[in-house]
Amino acid sequence: MNREQLAKMELLIKNREETVDRVLSEYCQEDGCPCGFRKFQYWAGKEQGPGWQDSIQNQLVKSTLKLKCFKAIDDFKKEYWLEGEYYCKNCGTKWKHFSEEWRMLAFRERLLIIGKSNPEKLFEGIVGAEIFATAGSEPKGKTLLTLEEWEKFMVE
Repeated sequence: MNREQLAKMELLIKNREETVDRVLSEYCQEDGCPCGFRKFQYWAGKEQGPGWQDSIQNQLVKSTLKLKCFKAIDDFKKEYWLEGEYYCKNCGTKWKHFSEEWRMLAFRERLLIIGKSNPEKLFEGIVGAEIFATAGSEPKGKTLLTLEEWEKFMVE
């Protein structure tokens, strides 16, 4: 990768981080946390793969865990790919954070509400267009949203 490509990649990542932070900020400004928003529950918890990852979802999970209202639970039952459990100091919702290494140094991040069913049915078939995929494993039959479309979807 040359310098120009690297700079372009860094700009893309920075733009994704800023966009996700803007969406989370809007949720927190409105309700004090993102927990009650169905679109957040869907996007943070939807399944990825099998041969791809959604970069917007991964950033959403990472940025969410940095929010002041999210607090790690020290004592939790270990599960496969479970990185930790968290609770929201604002509303009391408890979450499980899963991080699956599906390919060497490529991860799929998910946040699932403890005790609630899979969020897939909330908005079935919508994924971010910023995916990383094994050749031939790209998501088929899914609606792909660009970062700008994702932001609009999340805040409408």
